[in-house]
Amino acid sequence: MRTDINIVYHLGAPHTDNDQITWSLRKDADLLAEKGVMMRRPGEYRQVLKEMILELKGEDPSVVDQENLLSAIIKNQQVDRLIMSDPRFLGVPAWMLYGGSLYQNAAKNTGRIRDLFPDNPCEFHLGISCPATFLPAVFKAQTDKTYEQFIDGCDLATLRWSNVIREIQEENPDCPLNVWCNEDTPIIWPTILREIAGLDPQTRLAGELDVIQQIMSEDGVALLVKYLDERPNLTEIQRRRVRGIFLEKFFLDEAVEEEIDLPGWADETVDALTEIYEDDIERIESLPGVNFITP
Repeated sequence: MRTDINIVYHLGAPHTDNDQITWSLRKDADLLAEKGVMMRRPGEYRQVLKEMILELKGEDPSVVDQENLLSAIIKNQQVDRLIMSDPRFLGVPAWMLYGGSLYQNAAKNTGRIRDLFPDNPCEFHLGISCPATFLPAVFKAQTDKTYEQFIDGCDLATLRWSNVIREIQEENPDCPLNVWCNEDTPIIWPTILREIAGLDPQTRLAGELDVIQQIMSEDGVALLVKYLDERPNLTEIQRRRVRGIFLEKFFLDEAVEEEIDLPGWADETVDALTEIYEDDIERIESLPGVNFITP
């Protein structure tokens, strides 16, 4: 069993990237392969991981179990860094408020995937999102629960991503944790991709503009690409500033308009949850052991 392979888990959260990390990185599959990095299609590992976790029932896998699982995922390829992404790693989205708190089982669930390869180095990557837009998106995407069942008596004012992150850290103290805000992804997307792939900060990737181009006009995207292509020596900080300027000028309002229509919610609800989230971001930025990616 190769215990030197770095196991990298992208935990979601749901509705923050919709598997865009997978497809953006796979655009550079050859470059990643040269560096020993593997980003499989979700269908090639999600089910086998789920089946192994269910089969183990909380027990540690044997060396044979680990070898079989790893072989099923990487086949015969030479790999030093294996990336796997699933918004259900934290838990089933429809049950995210079960028990009255956000992802009550995040520690247990991340501990289980970490223990699939207990002797390998492991990293976690997590994009968080404002509950004011995150909760409506998750509720809308599921069909099994009424709003009352989904909320499960949760006091929305108590929801904190910082609590989820601390619980993950306590359960997995040896696993570095990279965190970012979904709201910032159009600007910091290239950095997110490189952090997950373990690449040098100056490495250029084909999928760098995959997110920002979804919320900009076509003319704006074309001008941004031209501007960056003509200035290949810009640092990542400079490129980030350029992306921010172009986004502000060519932003498409209709691309990100979100209708929030939940029972009992009013503008004051959205404002209050947003303020709580912004305070929580400051708390997360100061957490020891968290690499918080910001614009």
